[in-house]
Amino acid sequence: MTTRRQTDPIQVVRIWDAIRTANHQRISADVTKITKYLQTLESDYTSEKVDLYLKQALNDKLICPVKKGEPNNTYKIPMQEEPNTDGKDWYCFECHLAGEVIECTKCCRVFHRNCIRAARRRFDTHRGILNFANHKVLQRAARTKEAQPGTSSDPDTIVLDDEPEKVSEAKSLSNSATFDESKCSICNTEKIDISAVMEKAELNYVLKFVLTRIRNWLPKNITRTMAPEDQPEWMSESELTWRASQLFCEHTDMSVIEVKLNTETYTKFAEFLGDILTVQHNITIFHGNQSQEYGAAELMVRDTLHDLTELTNCVDCYKHSNEKINAKWFCLPCRVPHELVWAKQKGYPYWPAKIIRVIESNYDVRFFGGKYERATLKVNSIKDIDTPREQLMIKPSSAADKALEELRYHQRLINDPIEVERLISESKQKRKSLPKPQPSLPKTPAKTPAKTPVKTSKINANMPSTSKQATSKKSKSKPSTSSSKNSPNVSSTRASKRKLSDTNKTTHSSTSKTVDVNSEETKKPKTSTAEANSTNVIDISDGEIEDCEEYSYRQNTSTESFSREESYEQVTSSTENFGKSGEPGMLPLDQPYSDSVEKMRRKLEDLPNKKEIIKCAMDCMQIEIDKIGSDHNEYIKRLFESHNQQISDVKKRQWCYNCEQEAIYHCCWNTAYCSQTCQQQHWIAEHKRVCRRKR
Repeated sequence: MTTRRQTDPIQVVRIWDAIRTANHQRISADVTKITKYLQTLESDYTSEKVDLYLKQALNDKLICPVKKGEPNNTYKIPMQEEPNTDGKDWYCFECHLAGEVIECTKCCRVFHRNCIRAARRRFDTHRGILNFANHKVLQRAARTKEAQPGTSSDPDTIVLDDEPEKVSEAKSLSNSATFDESKCSICNTEKIDISAVMEKAELNYVLKFVLTRIRNWLPKNITRTMAPEDQPEWMSESELTWRASQLFCEHTDMSVIEVKLNTETYTKFAEFLGDILTVQHNITIFHGNQSQEYGAAELMVRDTLHDLTELTNCVDCYKHSNEKINAKWFCLPCRVPHELVWAKQKGYPYWPAKIIRVIESNYDVRFFGGKYERATLKVNSIKDIDTPREQLMIKPSSAADKALEELRYHQRLINDPIEVERLISESKQKRKSLPKPQPSLPKTPAKTPAKTPVKTSKINANMPSTSKQATSKKSKSKPSTSSSKNSPNVSSTRASKRKLSDTNKTTHSSTSKTVDVNSEETKKPKTSTAEANSTNVIDISDGEIEDCEEYSYRQNTSTESFSREESYEQVTSSTENFGKSGEPGMLPLDQPYSDSVEKMRRKLEDLPNKKEIIKCAMDCMQIEIDKIGSDHNEYIKRLFESHNQQISDVKKRQWCYNCEQEAIYHCCWNTAYCSQTCQQQHWIAEHKRVCRRKR
């Protein structure tokens, strides 16, 4: 065991901040100033503790004394010094602290002897997720490619490795593997992860969905704070880079993981998980385990483990639910079809469902129809799919009929690979018709994206019927070559957007883009723009976001035919990404709104510099906000008066004492009835004993 560093990383960062704060205030960073700064963060910083931390930081060469004309207890940051690296980390991978550590014999990670127990617990958790021995993936891998041709929904017809010997070897190795205390938890996990039976192309393809789902938990630059106001004004990018080089052995963030996925570097799920945990390790080192960033990193790891669990349950189900290549994605069969059953939740009738996995006597099922909800049920709530519907006493409803229609279609696809191939080929053709981004195109001016026709999307599924009819009429009169002419502009626009710096997202940029869009509005139609999360991540649908035809089996709201086909893409907000369409993506603005935008544009054109443009735009925005607020208050006032009037009208009526309907028969001072039946019922029950009516 060796002591690679003595100072915990959070103490180093705080000492650096104390020194930089003193330098920013143009005072010397002596022990007294550093102690006062640390005591503003936590009250338990004593002089003895601060002296110990400073001594340790000096020994680690993370700070150095100022010698020229200054007292010996004044310190500075050695910005010109580069860390002495030997390929090993300085901090424990489990607790993220310094001290006497054991080096992993296989990778750059290190860990404390006391943290081996925590590493073993992490290994057991990962083993339960990544050990495929009890999952259908092994069965899938052992099947030949000819068993079900065309059942993969991937455009490149990716299949799992079909070498039974390789699968058997991996399975026996996984079952016999034990925790090796000379290796870190990640290297031990890689030893029991047999996802290498999957082809690299498919493994990296499905992991892109995972990355898309988790990447928004953290800022793009993990050395930045999530709240901009928490970042000191004196902190520069060069200093953040230097600090990261001093603290991180392996600088991994979401962009690094994305590059690995695009180059198909990963061969196992455990390698991807190791990089995600390395991101969490770096964030904990840089921001501390009490920071908001650390909490976000924990949530990111939690979501990653959840998605990897879903992948080990069934790769095909996970891929179908994220791709959503058409409206029938849930009916597409997996390479090893799931068992079909009737499942019953408490308070609901029996419903057709797929069994996703079985854990002891509990069944994890996903229902047909509606939002394809999941449930974990006991064995007594499961019945064979051959059980007659009449025996289950299922009441007829449109939702039940829709679910049964999906079930029959799923069963037909299982027995008809040709139909599956037809659906897949049609989806491939739709994908090929979509323009792809070209990262290598030259950079365009900042205002160009606002004036260039960009990628449109298929929004028919999300539009009212009247809008669909209107847009379909417009698309018929549109030349057939318009989409091909716009394709280069699409790529140029999206490439230029990716190259914009963060400063272009300020108020001035957004205001100027809005002005440019509306100034060109009368010249040519606009289409909705969509900026992808990355340069090469596939456009996919989130597994939790469902299409427009969704309905719950608890409600009978289905109104459209199941035979309709549409494409779906990833959306991270209600306006970010749509499918492709030939019709315009935006309808013309209302005339009053167009006039106000035109007036604002004219005002901004007359202003000489950027500050005045920003001020004018903000003033116009504030005026509009005040107007909207005033209109809202007036509406609330009228609504309040209307409600009061309705309440007053209700109070003036008489109501049946028995059933509370409006009464027409008066009995005595506070009793009236809506019918003779209510009068007789109430009279017999109790009213004859207390009635005050004179007889």
